Amino acid sequence: MAVRQYRFFWHRSVVALPIAILFGMVLRLPFAYAQDIAVETLDELQAIRFEGCVRTQPADLLGVLSSRESELSFTRQLAKYYYENVRLNPSTPQGVLGTLATVEKDLANELRYFSEEKANSDSLALLIYLWQNGFHNAKVDWSFTTGSTFAKNTLTFRITEGEQAIIDTFLVVGLDSVASEARKEIEKVWVSFKGSAFSELRIDEAMRSIVRALRNNGYYRAQFDTPIVRISRDGLSDSVLVRFRPGRRVRIGDIVFEENAGGYPSVSQATRKRQLEFDVGDLYSERLIELSRGNLMGLSVFDLAAIDTVQADFIGDNGLPADSLLAMRVFTKNSKNYDVGANLLLFQTQIDNYLNAGAGVNAVYQNPFGGAQVASAELQYVLQDVSSVFQGANLQSEALAALRFSWPTFAKIEELRLGAQLSATYSFRLLIDPFRLESFTLGARLPVNLFSYTYFNGFDLNVSVERQIPRNFATALDDALDQAQSEEEIAYILSTFSQFEVLDAYLRETGDFFTGVYTGVNLRGEHRDNPVNPRSGTFASISTEFGWGAGKFVRLQFFNSVITPVNPTLVLATKVKVGHIQLLDFQRGSATDTNTYVPLERQFFAGGAASIRSFASRTLHDPSSGYIDIDDALSQSRLSNVIGSGSLVELGFEARFTFSRPRNLDDLWATMIERSGITLFTDIGNSFNRLTEDLYGKMRLQDLWQGSVVAAGIGYRFDTPVGPFRIDYATSIYDPTRSAGQVIWNGRENVFGFNNWLLSIGLGHAF
Repeated sequence: MAVRQYRFFWHRSVVALPIAILFGMVLRLPFAYAQDIAVETLDELQAIRFEGCVRTQPADLLGVLSSRESELSFTRQLAKYYYENVRLNPSTPQGVLGTLATVEKDLANELRYFSEEKANSDSLALLIYLWQNGFHNAKVDWSFTTGSTFAKNTLTFRITEGEQAIIDTFLVVGLDSVASEARKEIEKVWVSFKGSAFSELRIDEAMRSIVRALRNNGYYRAQFDTPIVRISRDGLSDSVLVRFRPGRRVRIGDIVFEENAGGYPSVSQATRKRQLEFDVGDLYSERLIELSRGNLMGLSVFDLAAIDTVQADFIGDNGLPADSLLAMRVFTKNSKNYDVGANLLLFQTQIDNYLNAGAGVNAVYQNPFGGAQVASAELQYVLQDVSSVFQGANLQSEALAALRFSWPTFAKIEELRLGAQLSATYSFRLLIDPFRLESFTLGARLPVNLFSYTYFNGFDLNVSVERQIPRNFATALDDALDQAQSEEEIAYILSTFSQFEVLDAYLRETGDFFTGVYTGVNLRGEHRDNPVNPRSGTFASISTEFGWGAGKFVRLQFFNSVITPVNPTLVLATKVKVGHIQLLDFQRGSATDTNTYVPLERQFFAGGAASIRSFASRTLHDPSSGYIDIDDALSQSRLSNVIGSGSLVELGFEARFTFSRPRNLDDLWATMIERSGITLFTDIGNSFNRLTEDLYGKMRLQDLWQGSVVAAGIGYRFDTPVGPFRIDYATSIYDPTRSAGQVIWNGRENVFGFNNWLLSIGLGHAF
């Protein structure tokens, strides 16, 4: 069998490119003949490599090249493999060989071929890129190597970077007349350049940020000239001069509103005006214009919202045209204002992050009164916390009907916009068969957006009245008592169900229609770059709620999450969640003040896909102040679903790694890999002060570290439009609920067995 010889093409300097072109012009016919031969002996370009990169990144250099590697899709690789191996067998039918050859030929459009001309051009492009980044003494060579059957045809670029130039002088002219408040904002941009490494891209970005700052402070016509760069003789230092032309400072002289209703109800001009961050007389600001456009689109009643300048003649006091005033046009196009549909549901709850699934029908009518209001009605049947199915816990379900009305902005006080949301909901929830909880709630919420630059940039005022009725309560209690094995277990069951007994007695004895009135406030700070799949930023909330009725309590909760990018593929995330319920009508041992009733959705639970992931949903409780001593595992599981705790502490850490888009794969597979990722995580915490007469208030300070679980695991993520779909697999490194083997390496049996690990699924990040 013939062995293919290696062939090398060397290019010593990009200066040879014009010489080669000139030589080809002189020897035109031989050059053309050589070109014909080259066409017949084209070599596939299978790999591109860089050598000598120290401060430059190969990924950045690759974007400069016009040469590309062959796109070896899985289909072509498979066809090529079979063709090259099957034809070695002399008994292979010619029909099979012909078919495989045809398939490979059909996929030939994925092939890329080496071109000496392109290699020369790419060398020059790389040299220019290096020069633009301060490597003024850089050199670039290339070589092309054709390999054997098992080696790749490789184009190698050898980079000699040299020393990177430093900016020793950075001068900015033309800003002497700029207002002091604008000058302070932009001065810190250019002073940071002196002594830094030269980079044309960084300088250009900085100059554009200065122009944006000027345009945000009234300088509508601000621009800058191409920077002048003077390079020292040794190429190790640069002097930069940038001239700005800020122009005259202008204010807004008029605002013109235009609307394309498209046959749908008109949105009042007052509503549209309330969304604007600027007014007549204010300085022109691109930032405020963009914020205003976002506010308009946030109303969800427009297909299009645009804000731009219009030609207008303003006459000054001297009778001459005033070029210091601008007229702004606010254009909106209305969207369809009604919708009716049925859909499958997959969503996470806002408070506890449980993944729910079900089906529903809904009807929406927008802008009924001209103020961008939204009225909706919906029916749903939902399986709650579906992750519990994989964890052996009880699956709860809920049938729900709701009417909702929201008014995004009904008033504006100074810079604050006031909205309102009203709702009426009815739900029928299965807790422990046959025990069901029937609820009817009327609620009102007043969301207020604060300033974007403050840590807490919004708050909500909430008030609601609720009627809850425990259905089949007596039957469920009798079933639990029938399963009791001792007097001690009977006492615990009666204590556990006492809060629902309080609710049942309240309905019978008071005759009140509503069983609770709840008022609260929630401070929120949203600074993430993307609420669905953030890569940087923070989110924080502090909420407090006061309840009065069948149960009397104050509920406090704090949550904070920090997202920190490390590199384009790695993000670190942390979570702190702390909560406490202070019962106002509880005194241990009292014959009257023993009420532990708190509505189920306001209790604290630990364990599950968004909590401590080594425990099933709602099954984790502090062994000191949360464990109900019942030997029957089924009863324990059932009680975990309906009896929560009064205190919660959770800490979380995640390292989220996203795969880079692979090369040499077809688009479908490359996209799937690019949207996938792996997460390593640690969860710490527990729930304390179980809401029973015997356990509430028994938490000790040392329980925080003695009773908290330390879990660790690995997860898979796949990015979807509604958030990452995730699968997590976790185990407890430290488990205080065990009688033996509390620490994973200290005598725990079958550490890697399924009994020590738990699978959970979720939609959206755990925090």
